[in-house]
Amino acid sequence: MRGACAVLALSGALAALGPGQAVAGDKEIAVLEALLAPGALDLGLFDAAFLKAVPPDQIEHGIDPLKAKIGPVVGIEPRGGSSYAIETATYEIDAAITLDADGRIAGLNFRAPIVKAASIDDVLKEIAAIAPQHAYLALKDGAPLYADHPEMALAVGSAFKLGILKVLSDDIDAGARKWSDVVTLGPDTRSLPSGFLGTWPLGSPVTLHTLAALMISISDNTAADTLLKLVGRGRVEAALRIEPVLSTRELFVLKANDDLRAKYVAADLEGKRAALAEADALPLPDAGKVQTVYDAGVEWELAPRKLCALIAAVAGLDVMQINPGVANSADWQSVAYKGGSETGVLSFTTAMTGKDGAHWCVSAVWNAPAAIDEQAAGTAYAGLLAKLAQQQPTSP
Repeated sequence: MRGACAVLALSGALAALGPGQAVAGDKEIAVLEALLAPGALDLGLFDAAFLKAVPPDQIEHGIDPLKAKIGPVVGIEPRGGSSYAIETATYEIDAAITLDADGRIAGLNFRAPIVKAASIDDVLKEIAAIAPQHAYLALKDGAPLYADHPEMALAVGSAFKLGILKVLSDDIDAGARKWSDVVTLGPDTRSLPSGFLGTWPLGSPVTLHTLAALMISISDNTAADTLLKLVGRGRVEAALRIEPVLSTRELFVLKANDDLRAKYVAADLEGKRAALAEADALPLPDAGKVQTVYDAGVEWELAPRKLCALIAAVAGLDVMQINPGVANSADWQSVAYKGGSETGVLSFTTAMTGKDGAHWCVSAVWNAPAAIDEQAAGTAYAGLLAKLAQQQPTSP
């Protein structure tokens, strides 16, 4: 399961500026203009290390649709450090770029584009149009501002990992565990990507903090399954109010096994648990066998209201501050984010602390019988966050 984030992030390694790197300025603006200019993408704009880390076809797959969507650039302004605000006739988009000593791109990140002059009603219509099944909720200090089916439970992908983090955090608050505690990676919790811990040697020692950070920031599935086993499936079920809670490994095994999946879907709770015991005894399938549209009943189904409650309980943890999703961190005191996706499933949940100390949450979930346009969803969702940021009181 991927932690969906509809941000175009092309970073072989987008790193913080180091002492020897150039300060943001005219060179970066010129490179961004060349990168987004009409016509074929010039791969000569990227340095060799970037092209080694990010294949050219992946770069083109990210840049070309973005150029087609936003149209010709009409202006670029520096925002400090490596950040830039790009404007076209119809969109605004934030970018971060670093150049090597030869002026080639060493790091690049585009946030989701925001439609200029769109009203909140326009943005909400876009959110609703993404998929036939959708639900969203925007809260400020617990009070609903905008909502559509906020109590409807839909498949949310890796957003269920918020429940694992909630139980782990409770244990640490109670003194039963410490973030520095070390566990070893085992074969029964090895899963497929997203994430990379599934490729690490069995027996590798990893701290609970590292597991939690990877589970949330890059949605590492092996990290999630390791923590799920550690804290106990029953306790996560109680936190999510879902029975049974699948591990990501179990989901992949079910997706690759038609008979076992059908048996699981048709069974009562006791039968589902028996089917999961069968799944646990099977080998991890090839990744190519699980890229199928989700099956209703073989997922983690949560409502936006529940997602906002879950993220509120863990938003203050440092591991929640690593990946802000599509939110512009400059608009808020702090941003906590968790997304989730598989084919036909997409969810974004963001908790923000306003500059006046107010607490906001925006959760949106989409389900469809086919792949969902993640870029369109990210653009609409980012537009809503931007509009809400504008509702904050201005400083006197």
